[in-house]
Amino acid sequence: MEISISELRTIISSSVDAGVQNYIKTKEPENDRIKQADAKRYIEKVGFQPVMLRKWVDERLLTPQKSGSSQNSAVWYSLSEIKELIFTLKAQEIMRKERCWKKK
Repeated sequence: MEISISELRTIISSSVDAGVQNYIKTKEPENDRIKQADAKRYIEKVGFQPVMLRKWVDERLLTPQKSGSSQNSAVWYSLSEIKELIFTLKAQEIMRKERCWKKK
C-alpha cells in the first residue's frame, strides 16, 4: 500500500485527535458533549458538509442524546464519537483510493 505523506499525516492527525478526545471523555465526560449546532460547525471545519450529521445519525453511526422529553429539548452529541467516525471515514477513503489504484 502506497499513500502520500499528506494522506498519512491526515490519518495520523485524525487518529491522535480521536484518542485525545476519548481520554478527555473518560476523565471529564461532561466536556465531551456538544450541541447539535456545534457538531455541525465542527464537521464543516474538518471538511464535511453539515448535512452529513443527519446522514450519520440515520445510518446509526452517531447517537444523539436529548436533554429532555420535550420537542424543543437540546440535542447533544459526543465529540469523541464524532472524531472517531471522522478518523474511520478518512482511513476508509484512503483505502478506497488504494484499491482503485491497484485495479488500474
